Amino acid sequence: MPKSDSYGFYEEVPDGFNLLDATPDQLDLYGIPQKPDAKTEPRLYEFWRRLVSSPFRARQPTFSSIDPSAQGGPFESLLNWSGALIHSLPPERIVFAAGGWNVPKVAQPSIPALFTPSNDPRALLWVGLDGHDGGLPNISLPQIGTAHWLNHKPEHFAWWEWWRNTSANAVPEPPQAITVIDNLPINVSDEIFAGLAVQVSGDVLFFIKNQSIGEFRSFLARPPGVIRPLGSSVEWIVERPTDPPSRQLSALPAYGSVDFRYCMARAASEGPLAPGRLLTLDDSALMIHMREIFADPNRTIAVSSPELRHDKDGSVGVTCSYKEPTG
Repeated sequence: MPKSDSYGFYEEVPDGFNLLDATPDQLDLYGIPQKPDAKTEPRLYEFWRRLVSSPFRARQPTFSSIDPSAQGGPFESLLNWSGALIHSLPPERIVFAAGGWNVPKVAQPSIPALFTPSNDPRALLWVGLDGHDGGLPNISLPQIGTAHWLNHKPEHFAWWEWWRNTSANAVPEPPQAITVIDNLPINVSDEIFAGLAVQVSGDVLFFIKNQSIGEFRSFLARPPGVIRPLGSSVEWIVERPTDPPSRQLSALPAYGSVDFRYCMARAASEGPLAPGRLLTLDDSALMIHMREIFADPNRTIAVSSPELRHDKDGSVGVTCSYKEPTG
């Protein structure tokens, strides 16, 4: 596996290789999540089957920084997240998370929000672990998904980040920023699959696929320093990111609505290889409403709200909807 200080790449899946019949060792070699049991976890197996089936083309990802920079991050008093969250029950830890959605079309909001960089609305869609208690020292948040804002070329792109809150006594670190996955094209209406798998080593397998064109990318990331044990929560989120230089939250673009599907996670009490328990949004999920502040008159409005969704196939998802800040 080629390596850097913070991540490593897997062997590329040979074109035409049948991953449905791959051994666990082969799946590890190629950076593919392990195969769920079709009988005991049928919905998770369906996600996995679609993830590894045609159309499918795996390549090692290429990364770049983003200019102007942007930072994902932890939950901040209903100001930056909208979506759903599930807590694990100690001694269990969440060791796997999956999600899917379609890329939304975004537009300028009808009214600019206060205390945001002007005319530069941005949204991040992602699945991630932890970050809910973002003020705790050494809490971290591995996350992967798609980004959507009007003043960037391309307007839609894939990204990842492993955010960490340093301890109170630590030497201040440079502002963190999301990392762009350059070689995964993203366009409006594309269907996206993404997820995270915690490894025995403490590293995390990040994976994302544009199902509409069959392009798959995965890599192994290492913790960004000393962190608390992963797996206290899992999230499916629409976020307005932070502008690192100013520390201001971006305005949220008008994104319509996003249906998060395949919202599933696995929790285990004895590590990633131990038998686990499948979690869905029926497991006491917390619904998070995002608010922004507007003037004339001064008011706080919930601009993005989630609603639990029970689909006809028996699965549970969450729909996040944008509300125009009028009146």
